[in-house]
Amino acid sequence: MEASIQRPHHPGPGGDSNTTVDNHGRGFYDFSLSIPFPSSMEAEIACRSLDPDPEPRRSGVQRELTVIGNKLILHWRAEEARFFRASVTTFLDYLALVLQTMERFGPPGSH
Repeated sequence: MEASIQRPHHPGPGGDSNTTVDNHGRGFYDFSLSIPFPSSMEAEIACRSLDPDPEPRRSGVQRELTVIGNKLILHWRAEEARFFRASVTTFLDYLALVLQTMERFGPPGSH
C-alpha cells in the first residue's frame, strides 16, 4: 500500500494530507492512496466492494476510487479536518475487512 500526497505537479511518497486553497480562498484537505493488488481483477473487486455508497453531502467530503492496472487509487478532498479524518478512518476499516476477506477466500476463480 502506498500513500502519496497529491499535488498538481507530481505525487510523492508520504502519509500526510495536503492542504490546498481553491479560487475562493477556501482551504481543502487532499489525500491520495494507491493500493497494489496481485491482479487487476482483484483491484476491481475491491473497488466495487468499497464504493457502493457516496459520501453524505453534508460532510463536505468527496471521495473518488479508480482502478489503474492492478492498483486501486483513492482520492479524498474535504473542507473540514474532522469529516476528512472520519471518512479516511472509516474507509481504511472497510479496506482492512475487504483485504482480510480476499485473503481468506483466495483469488477469484480459485474455488
